Amino acid sequence: MLRLPRAIEVTLVMIYRYFILLIAATALLVGIQAPNLLTQYQQRLAAQYAEAMVYYQDYQALADRHYQGDLQRLIEAHRQSNEPAFQEEAAIIEKLVTRVSLFEQQLQLHQQSYPAQLWALAWQNNEELLEGTLTEYSFNVPLNQRSLATGALFALAVAVFIDLVWAASKRLFTRRRTITNVSGRRP
Repeated sequence: MLRLPRAIEVTLVMIYRYFILLIAATALLVGIQAPNLLTQYQQRLAAQYAEAMVYYQDYQALADRHYQGDLQRLIEAHRQSNEPAFQEEAAIIEKLVTRVSLFEQQLQLHQQSYPAQLWALAWQNNEELLEGTLTEYSFNVPLNQRSLATGALFALAVAVFIDLVWAASKRLFTRRRTITNVSGRRP
């Protein structure tokens, strides 16, 4: 097996450790942003839900007065109307009903524990809301317990992951010494 001189080996280990520290510091800063991103996403969700509900309640009131509260019957009546404007409005009402339903699902996901909320933000988000949140995102460094804990856990997870990948790749690419027995044959 090819061995590097001790000085080079020590230098490479130091560079690796500094690299891990840099990655961990970056992960800490990213992790600290998670609660802030979650808050901004939830604020955008609440605002868009409130706006959609303004129009939804108007259509629901029409459905209550004329169709025993059944919005689907109101939509169907619009579709079957002889007026092109009402026919086109059926798709608009249906889109609004779907949008309100999606917002309500998102609101339910964000009524859970903090880790579950982060999970929902990462894996069960509304793409339109997340994209808007990221576009208008306001970076700041909140120094509260939740932010610091999230950042520290994220940094630790990233550092452990990189160490595991490093160890696995080192093991894969390290040549193993061939053990020869006394007769010179390989076992």
